[in-house]
Formats: sequence, C-alpha cells, structure tokens
Amino acid sequence: MDSESLTLRPFRVSDVDDLILWAGDEQVTRTIRWKTITSKEEALTFIKEVCIPHPFCRSICIDDRSIGFVYVIRGVGRRQT
Repeated sequence: MDSESLTLRPFRVSDVDDLILWAGDEQVTRTIRWKTITSKEEALTFIKEVCIPHPFCRSICIDDRSIGFVYVIRGVGRRQT
C-alpha cells in the first residue's frame, strides 16, 4: 500500500456505502461500543448525527474510500510533568 493513498478526513454523506461495508460487518463491530449498522438509513443517520458534527471524528481512507474511523474524545486524566 502506498502511504500517500492513506488519509484521514472528515466524513461525508457520500461515504454511506463504504461505511455499510465495514460498520455492517459483525466481525468488525463486535468489539466496539455501538451496534452493527444494518441499513443505509442507519448509516446515513450515523454519519449525519455522530460523525459529521463531531470535531474529532475522522474517516480513515484508502484512495479516498472510507475503511474505518478514528474518534477522539476529550477526557480527564492525570497530567504528566
């Protein structure tokens, strides 16, 4: 894989079909906190209500096709000095 083809970018509504491929796979979703997406409508809702509004949710892409995502949540922790 060419590292230039791997990118992080904000989600787009047009990612819906790609999202269904990986978020609709129970082998992928069995270890995460949300349920497997089973329809295009659920995928669109997830993109519109969770991914797009969140400032630190990014689609992991190869050749601009979504293959996963990263979601950073601000937390409380002990600061290292």
